[in-house]
Amino acid sequence: MFETGLWTRSLPTFAAGTLLAGTGIDLACRRGVGVAQRLADPRRRADLLSTYFLFAYTGTIVPTLPLGLLDQTMNQDVAPLILAVAVVATTLAGALSRPINAIT
Repeated sequence: MFETGLWTRSLPTFAAGTLLAGTGIDLACRRGVGVAQRLADPRRRADLLSTYFLFAYTGTIVPTLPLGLLDQTMNQDVAPLILAVAVVATTLAGALSRPINAIT
């Protein structure tokens, strides 16, 4: 939806995509924090959670850097599309390579 909003220049679609993506990130982050708290030794929980948030914030920053570089070298419509395809491909590759009996 986010990408569709960019291509069609539709503010409502762009806003809906942003809200949908934000909701997905929030749900994933909440689940990750819950798992980290459950698995962590109570005396080391703060260390584990701070590391979790460090990697989570890094994960939100890193895609922005290539987007900025791509935006400088090509069309502003193509750069986000390339990034979106890369994110989807990485997500699918990670999901497909995940063991069937993974810890949930």
